[in-house]
This record gives sequence, C-alpha cells and structure tokens, in this order.
Amino acid sequence: YRIQLYPNPTTNDLTISLKGIDFVDIVILDISGRVLFQKSGMFDYDRINLTDYVSGTYFVRVITPYETREIQVNKK
Repeated sequence: YRIQLYPNPTTNDLTISLKGIDFVDIVILDISGRVLFQKSGMFDYDRINLTDYVSGTYFVRVITPYETREIQVNKK
C-alpha cells in the first residue's frame, strides 16, 4: 500500500492518493493539535479544499488498518 499527499506546499487543494488501502480515516490538525477536518470512508483518491485555511503548517493524520501516519503539509 502507498499514501501520497500532493502538492506540498499547497495553495488550495490537497490531493490524497491511497493505493492498496480498503478503509481510511483522514484528520487534518492545526499546529496546536485542534481537529479542523475529519473524513472516513473507502476511497483511493480524494481532493480536500484548503482555500479557507490560513497560511501555515498543518498535519494530515492518515489512519489505516495497517498504520497511523502523520504528514506535515504547508499551506501558502
């Protein structure tokens, strides 16, 4: 399986590509750890709109049946 987030840094949309994963929870957190966005489901490709988010550093937590990965994303 493979998890990809792009583009990073981003200005508007963040694309999430998941290969070989059946079910996933996606959580976006700000630098303080506050949850700003949550989504669960079965998908292998999705786009999250970050236009309304202020510029800065965010963390995308991807929770799969195999692992939990937290990826830093920068919003311009």
